[in-house]
Amino acid sequence: MRMPLRALNSQASCYAAASSHAMTNATPSSSGPLGSNLEPSDILAFLNSPEFSSYQSASDAHGALLGDDATLAATALTHESWMHGVQGHNRRLAFIGRRALKTYMSLFLFDILAQATRSQASSADLTYLQNILATPHSVDQLVATHRLGDHVGRAMGLEKVMRWHPTVRLDGASGQQESGLFKVRGACVEAVLGAIYHYRGAQVAQQFFLARILPHLNMLHEQASDLVRSKISQASEEATQALSHAP
Repeated sequence: MRMPLRALNSQASCYAAASSHAMTNATPSSSGPLGSNLEPSDILAFLNSPEFSSYQSASDAHGALLGDDATLAATALTHESWMHGVQGHNRRLAFIGRRALKTYMSLFLFDILAQATRSQASSADLTYLQNILATPHSVDQLVATHRLGDHVGRAMGLEKVMRWHPTVRLDGASGQQESGLFKVRGACVEAVLGAIYHYRGAQVAQQFFLARILPHLNMLHEQASDLVRSKISQASEEATQALSHAP
C-alpha cells in the first residue's frame, strides 16, 4: 500500500510554506498544524515502503516493518504539539527509541574498540574510540535529538508524514527565525525506532539503527577515523541484508 500522491504533495507543500514562513517572517508567530491531511494508513504505508526500509519477513503474514498497525505508525509520527496532544503523541515511543539509540551506538563503538584492540589497530583509531567512550555525554552528543532531526530525519524524509504544529520564534543566539523542525523531526526519528522496538523487538530495532540511522550520523562521520568509517559502511550493508531476510 502506497501513500496517496495527493496527500504526500499536500504535506510537502505545507512543509515548504512553513519553512519559508520561518525564514521570512519578521516577528515570532505560529503556522497552522501540519499533517492534518494525513490518515494513519498513509503514515503506515510510508514507513512500510521499501524506500524507507528493506525489512521483509518471510514468516509474518503482515511482513512489512510495522505490519498493519496504522495506529502505532501514526503515533510515532505525531508530535505532542499537534492538536495539543489530545489525539495522542509520540513522547513515550521517543523515550524508548532514545534509550535504544544510545545503547546501540555504545554497543557499536565498544565492539569496534574490542576488535581494534585485538588487531593492534593504529593509535589514532584507538584514541578516537577511547575518547568517545570515556563519558556518556560524548555518546549522547552523537545522537542528540536536534542532530537526528537535522541529518537522519532529513535523509528519511520524515517531514512528509509528520503531524506537528510549527512555532516560529526568534533564536536569541543566532537572530534567526526557527520553526522547531530539527527537534520535532529528531523526536520522530527516536519514536520510529521506539515503534520498531515495540512491534518487532530489539534485534530488528538494532538492525534498523545500523542500516538507516548510523550512516547518517553526521557528527560521527565528520570526526571518525578510517577504521570507524569502514565499520559503519560494513555494518550498514550487513544490517540492510539482514532486514530484507528477516525470519
